[in-house]
Amino acid sequence: MTLRSRWVQRPTAPAAFLHELPASISPLVGQVLWSRQITDPDAVKDFLDPDYRRLHDPFALRDMDRAVDRIRQAVEADQTVAVYGDFDTDGVTGVALLKQALSALGLRVLPYIPRRIEEGYGLNIPAIEQLATKADLLITVDCGISNVDEIARAQALGLDVIVLDHHTPPAVLPQGYAVINPKRGDCDYPYDMLAGVGVAYKLTQALHKIGMRTNLRGRDLLDVVALGTVTDMAPLNGENRILVKHGLLALNESERPGIKALIEASASRRPIDTRTIGFVLGPRLNAAGRLDNAIRAYDLLLATTDLEAQVLAEELNEINLQRQNLTKEVQSMALERAAASGKHQQRIVVLDDKDFPSGVVGLVAARLVEAWGRPVLLLERGENTSRGSARSVEGFSIIGALTEVGELFEKFGGHTMAAGFTITNERLPELESRLQQIAARDLPDDLLTPRLYYDAELALDQMNIELVELLAELEPYGHGNPEPVWVTRGLKVVDAFVMGRERQHLKLRLFDGRTTIDALWWRNGEHVSAFSKCPRVDVAYTLSINEYMGRRRVQMIVKELVPTVQ
Repeated sequence: MTLRSRWVQRPTAPAAFLHELPASISPLVGQVLWSRQITDPDAVKDFLDPDYRRLHDPFALRDMDRAVDRIRQAVEADQTVAVYGDFDTDGVTGVALLKQALSALGLRVLPYIPRRIEEGYGLNIPAIEQLATKADLLITVDCGISNVDEIARAQALGLDVIVLDHHTPPAVLPQGYAVINPKRGDCDYPYDMLAGVGVAYKLTQALHKIGMRTNLRGRDLLDVVALGTVTDMAPLNGENRILVKHGLLALNESERPGIKALIEASASRRPIDTRTIGFVLGPRLNAAGRLDNAIRAYDLLLATTDLEAQVLAEELNEINLQRQNLTKEVQSMALERAAASGKHQQRIVVLDDKDFPSGVVGLVAARLVEAWGRPVLLLERGENTSRGSARSVEGFSIIGALTEVGELFEKFGGHTMAAGFTITNERLPELESRLQQIAARDLPDDLLTPRLYYDAELALDQMNIELVELLAELEPYGHGNPEPVWVTRGLKVVDAFVMGRERQHLKLRLFDGRTTIDALWWRNGEHVSAFSKCPRVDVAYTLSINEYMGRRRVQMIVKELVPTVQ
């Protein structure tokens, strides 16, 4: 069970704001807009109608003109282009997108996705030297911004490099032919939170804008943009909201054999939404890079026959099951190690072990942050070096902390909430010591208590199908645009029972004296017996529609549940 959060109600929308909204926008939708600080009439319109025509000019990205010019040269000279992507879904979808787009221009495209275990994150010299013998131009996707030495080596071998990345840039940028990253300090692009595949898509837009057009339509690429953006947990606001909104439309109409096979293998059904991507499709695509070879996920996305796609989708499904089991095992080991050492009480938790596989340390670190409410670094300890992942809490930049001690790492990179790194074992004690010093300075007690933000308190008689359908105007939900959370207090637990193949989920029937509603609480089946001693509860939840045998009923999806204070 995760750490009990402090429930915080978001600011209540003033009556004047709600009154000025168009009649078609319900007060509860208006409350959520106010909570998201979407208050200007034009901003409200843009948010509720993410128009593809409002995408920003791709040439506002610094170096985009140089990248387009170099690709034009490659087409005219009949050159070969290598596309090097990260092994997660963002990188894989970016490579797949560029393979489609550049091949349609007549270029020969060599995809390269490193193996996580053997090669690690980012560019590496052996791969660069290999690609330099086969290609004239190298384009990176979702990596490269921190690879100063590797890109210098590529340039020395006569291989021009275009970097397409979105990670936090280091103080010194690589000297590529073009370095495109909306987070560059000298880049005036209006939106800096694109995923790696989003930056790749902007390149295809720029090519199209100067007349390098193909028979590809935007929706032929936007399906993978949605997959990569959502899985990478890029915020679903601004330009990402437009890309994912239209990407979901493309995904639900997609005729890619790989997409159809993955939906079938995962027992999903259309319509596909961000939840399906985040919890079903994305993990299966990511699993390939975590435990095996991410090229399988790439091959699935570009599969040309149903049979090929079916085989690959079933393989990814099996790998994902292995990943789930391994994640549970490593989490159990980490909890035992921390309990024995007391490390889970430190402001930042650093744990390393030879039995923590690097493919799942990020997933486990995220779960431990939920359990302990503090940043966690989890490392696979090798013979001489260790590779790890870090996850943080709201308000504490983990990439900022790692940058402050950056000289300790062989390489590192990431975002505010998540990062990856490689470090020699002899430097691990200093890393832990210095991070504790940073945490003592920058991580106050207040940030060690997780917060659960909710939009308003509701009565059960306010919940109906119409309300859920009105709230759907706020989709797509995800990081940066969370699904609205509501609170109802003092509900009587009428019934509680477990469900699921492993009896891991909990179903409740709740009653307020007039109305009854069903509630699902995922991964909390072990608490079923507690409700005999807990007659009334306060519930924080989201709303969904349960469709069963032709009947549609509103149900709660529980975020947290606590006994009502009498």
